[in-house]
Amino acid sequence: MQIEGRPNSLFFTTTTTTTAQKMSIKLEASSPTDIWRKPPGLEVNNAPSLLHEIHSSKFHKASVTVNAAWTRLYDQGGILLQLPTKAGDKQRWIKTGIEFYNDRANLSTVAARDWADWSLLPLSSKSVAIEVEREPIDAANGKGSSIWVYMVDGEKKVAVREVTWAFEIEGDMKVGLYAARPTGPHDETKLQVQFDNFEYE
Repeated sequence: MQIEGRPNSLFFTTTTTTTAQKMSIKLEASSPTDIWRKPPGLEVNNAPSLLHEIHSSKFHKASVTVNAAWTRLYDQGGILLQLPTKAGDKQRWIKTGIEFYNDRANLSTVAARDWADWSLLPLSSKSVAIEVEREPIDAANGKGSSIWVYMVDGEKKVAVREVTWAFEIEGDMKVGLYAARPTGPHDETKLQVQFDNFEYE
């Protein structure tokens, strides 16, 4: 499989053998970097990322364990989905993982169409295992458009978010990982985010 990577504004490609292989990856993010969109006109999309392109009809789920020394407001890292988008529309995306807010790590999910929203679940640890899963496709009964976000604890999965419009249209999409450090001085201190057991299918 090919994974497209973007450290800030640079592009590169790495290769692994199969989508079924669990991978451990570290991403570094300097400041200011983010993926965010807010009225009336703020849009930022310069965070380091590693992404693989597939067709949405073939996407089932993705999972990873995220860990870092989160110290600055909005330090973050996790799974990034760039979703199928109609021609002429703003790129749709979902990011979910850890975000540092109120002096603690939180399970954060942001979903963006025209604009982005944001939800937080406080965590007791600086590490979390997460999974995003597409609901089974059953168009006759109005199912198949949602993505569910889960916090994973061993064999137990706790649902924390449903994004109902994620797959209202089918098409090419990208799935992978990202890291961002939106705040703080523009210095050489980088956020290092460790991703373990990353896989998707």
